Amino acid sequence: MTDVIDFLYSSTIWMTIIIIVILFLCVGFAFANPFKNKKVNYAYKGFLYFFAFCFMMSFQFFYYGYTEEFKSMRIGKTTICLLEQYERGGEGPSEDVCRLHIIDKASGKRKDRYYVGSTGQLVGMRNDTLCYFKNYDVVLFDAANLKEIYVIKKDGWGAIAPELSVGMESVYSNNEQNNSNASLVELNCKNAKKYWFDPFSKTMVNKEPKDDGIPGFTNKTYELTVNSGVNKSVNYLKDEYAGGNNLKRIVPGYNARNLFTVKDSSTFIDPFFLCIDTIKKVFIFGHYTTTDRTDLYIESKDFDFITKWKKISSEFGKDSYNTPNVNIWQYLDGVLYFNNGGFMIAMDPVTSKTFWTTRL
Repeated sequence: MTDVIDFLYSSTIWMTIIIIVILFLCVGFAFANPFKNKKVNYAYKGFLYFFAFCFMMSFQFFYYGYTEEFKSMRIGKTTICLLEQYERGGEGPSEDVCRLHIIDKASGKRKDRYYVGSTGQLVGMRNDTLCYFKNYDVVLFDAANLKEIYVIKKDGWGAIAPELSVGMESVYSNNEQNNSNASLVELNCKNAKKYWFDPFSKTMVNKEPKDDGIPGFTNKTYELTVNSGVNKSVNYLKDEYAGGNNLKRIVPGYNARNLFTVKDSSTFIDPFFLCIDTIKKVFIFGHYTTTDRTDLYIESKDFDFITKWKKISSEFGKDSYNTPNVNIWQYLDGVLYFNNGGFMIAMDPVTSKTFWTTRL
């Protein structure tokens, strides 16, 4: 049922038809006098007008419609959590909307979707427990069973520790900005003291913990780098301009020149990297068909820069409401998870076999 409503909300034509039909029916029935009692008829007409008014106003409170792109992703043991943020309202009064999508990791089917305020951020995930920001509130959420574990309001930190009762100047996580593997909430108190809070263990320290790091790819599009801790990284691939335009070459990074035996003279329009597998010796990247970025390819090459497969974005999900765009991706346990606009895909980067594709 949600899929049908999303389709209707995303279609200007269908929504216009529905609005006209509902208003026509309400006005039409309001001319009738089905009851002998005049007061009852007045109440009947008032109800129809009130229903029509509420129906028109309801569109600004319902958060349906297809996803255009995602802000961030966290992958758990059996679930994948996706945060979407977009602006609704167009010209004039508008608002930011954040929706949290929970999908099944094995099948890609959506388990549920939640409205989580006007601003949001995914802090981290352990197994299937997710920590995220709902506006300024910190929420710990059981994604497998779809239930909140706890919520800490911005003015409720005093209940966590007495030293926090002075109040918060700011509460945030820089996990998405610095590619850190530590899932911590940074607390800046009004007494100018700073603390770091682990939402999963509910422990707090007054000194930033050392980030030993779990190896993970950065989210930079111009280089394919794995971070394993603070100032610890391996740069596998990077792009470089092939002239004074948008054409770029893909070249080995400083730490991985021994993996690539030849040079590649091919050029691409604004290439971006998704993953590399140094065991199977293959890397995946995307690049655009034209400089206006209306469509893109996803391509795989081996370490001799020989193309293994190449697919246009429409092969990873297509409808008239979707704009090809890849802005979240993660390579985990031999599976590449990435989006194509509002579609999520899980695939084998070596064979290009798609395990599932989901429209959200």
